[in-house]
Amino acid sequence: MTEEIITELPDILRNHICTMKKASFDSSKNISMCDSMLRVVNFDKIPAEYTRGKGWKFMPKSNDALYISIDGKWFFIEFKNGSIDCSDVFRKIYDSLIMLIELGIIPDLEFARQEFEYILVYSSEKYGKIPQSDGRDINYSFVMKRAEMEEKLFGIEKLEQYIFHETHTYTKKLFETNFLKPMEEQEEKQRLG
Repeated sequence: MTEEIITELPDILRNHICTMKKASFDSSKNISMCDSMLRVVNFDKIPAEYTRGKGWKFMPKSNDALYISIDGKWFFIEFKNGSIDCSDVFRKIYDSLIMLIELGIIPDLEFARQEFEYILVYSSEKYGKIPQSDGRDINYSFVMKRAEMEEKLFGIEKLEQYIFHETHTYTKKLFETNFLKPMEEQEEKQRLG
């Protein structure tokens, strides 16, 4: 996110800015899923502030990162470096949106339907439909691109138009190509102005 966008954020979000690399860090495996220095909201920090003083016996779940692009699009990003529990992923989505609405950061669900995209980044070598192969991934991506299709996994596509404008499931490599590089280029272009 650019400095201009960050300064417009409410304190609860602005206080948790970090790099995409840090937001993608898997502490159980001591590895980040990307090396990008794009700035994001470390959304995993929001539930503790949201529940402070409420006396609840549970903590809402949350997506890993929130990014707002130069053109005003909002992105929730979830990094999965191991097995994927779809019910947990959906719970994180719902809880994250409820927090944004109740904190008055977004006006309503219609805003999410119009302005939000959801990205689930997964380790293809861990998800493993078939054994890992860079060549296979490149060929598959080429075929999907030529067909003007994007592979959507884990039922995330069901949330398009219902909760999000668009949804994406990316391998780490596709996340870099389809999201990180374009956003880094946008920010760099604006910075050089």
